[in-house]
Amino acid sequence: MTTLRRRALTAAPFAVATAAYAGVFLANSDRLPGRMATHFSGGGGADGFTSRTTALWVGCALLVGLGVLFTALTHVSKDGAGSRLTTAIGAGTAVTLVYPLILTVHVNAGAHDPAQVRLPLWHVAVLLVLGAGTGALAWWLMSAGPRPEPAPPAPSLPLAEGEAAAWSRTVISRAVLVPAVAVTFCGLFVVLFGPWQKGLTPLVLGLVCVPFAAVRVTVDRRGLTVASTVLPRPRLALPLHSIVGAGSVQVSALGDFGGWGYRIRPGRRGVVLRSGEALSARTEKGREYVVTVDDSATAAALLNGLVRRQAGEDA
Repeated sequence: MTTLRRRALTAAPFAVATAAYAGVFLANSDRLPGRMATHFSGGGGADGFTSRTTALWVGCALLVGLGVLFTALTHVSKDGAGSRLTTAIGAGTAVTLVYPLILTVHVNAGAHDPAQVRLPLWHVAVLLVLGAGTGALAWWLMSAGPRPEPAPPAPSLPLAEGEAAAWSRTVISRAVLVPAVAVTFCGLFVVLFGPWQKGLTPLVLGLVCVPFAAVRVTVDRRGLTVASTVLPRPRLALPLHSIVGAGSVQVSALGDFGGWGYRIRPGRRGVVLRSGEALSARTEKGREYVVTVDDSATAAALLNGLVRRQAGEDA
C-alpha cells in the first residue's frame, strides 16, 4: 500500500466522523437548548454544561485536530510497521469520540431543562466495542508493509573459557522523560492548589512513567537485561541459553514500532526509547528483541561471543 493511500485511510474515519457530527448537530440545531448537557456522572445524570455553539465547534475541532495528528504520524511512519498500528488506533479513536458526541446531541434534542438530561452508562460499553471493532477493521484493511530486514551478523568477540566480560550502557529518552515530568508537575500543582482528587491521576501517571525514561542495558554471562535505572522491576531479561545471535540495526520509533516504550509487533519486541542505533537479539523461538542503545555493535559482538562459548561448552 502506498504512503498516500495509508494517509487517506487514516484521515477518512475522522473526516466521516466530523461530517456526521456536524450534520446531526445542524439537523437538530432548532431543537437543542442554548445550554447543552455535555458531561454526565456515573449514574447517567448531567453534571456539566456547555453552550450550543461551543459544543459544535469544540467537537468538530477535536475530531479535525486528532485527524491531522494521526495522519501526520502515519506520514512520518511511511511504510514501517508502526503506520498500520497508527491507522488502526486512529480509526478506533474517531469512532470512540464521535459516538458520544452524536449521542449527546440526541439526548439534548427537545430537552427543556438540560439538567434533566440523562445518558445511560451502558453506552460506554457500546462505544468501546465499536471503537475496537473499527480499529480491528482498519488493521485488516491496512497491509502489513515490508518485513524489517534481519540484523546483519555482527562479529563475535572471542572469549576464553572462564574469562569474564560484561557491557553496560544507560539510555535516556527525552520523548518519555519530558512529557512524564510535565504531567507529574501538572498533577502536583492541581493537588496542591486545586481539587486534589483531579490531580491524583496525572500525578500518579507521571510518577509511574518517569522511572522508565532511563534504562540500563546490560550484556553479561546471564544474557541480555534491560531495567529501569531507578526500579528493579519490571525488567526485560533474555537468558543467554535462549539467544542464538545478535546484531546492530537502525530503527525508527514511529516507523517500525509506532511509538516509544515497550513495543510489541508480530515476531518482534522492542524497548524503544528513541530512533537510531539498536541492539537486536534473536531467540531460538524465532523472535527478535530490539533495544535502542548506543555502541550496540560492541554489545552484539560480546553477546555473540558469550553465545558461542556457551554452545562450545554444551557440545
